[in-house]
Amino acid sequence: MELVVETADSYGEKSSERVQCTKEVSEKGIKYSYKNELGESKIFIMEDRVQVMRKGSITSNQIFRVDEDTRFIYRTPYLVKNFILKTDYLKRDEKGVELLYSIYEEQEKINEIKLVIREV
Repeated sequence: MELVVETADSYGEKSSERVQCTKEVSEKGIKYSYKNELGESKIFIMEDRVQVMRKGSITSNQIFRVDEDTRFIYRTPYLVKNFILKTDYLKRDEKGVELLYSIYEEQEKINEIKLVIREV
């Protein structure tokens, strides 16, 4: 199956990627797994949260939950940073999810990102 993963941030940067993936459905939710030039990604869409795990040239484990700040470590070959996620909006349906979230470094907001993940 295929997924479209789209992002747009507060700096005007946009990306759209169409990937081949596997989909697993369980009582906990939906899991998508795929590989691209950056490495392996897994997306878990659950009732009250979304988790995006990346392993490769960029490694991170982000948990998005409305009304709950979550922390994550962002690793590249050149950088290791601790960030805080604040999820403003999370809409889930049978074909994917849409998120709006902000990334903070300590108390400073460094970016706001819209993420859309859709089955095609």
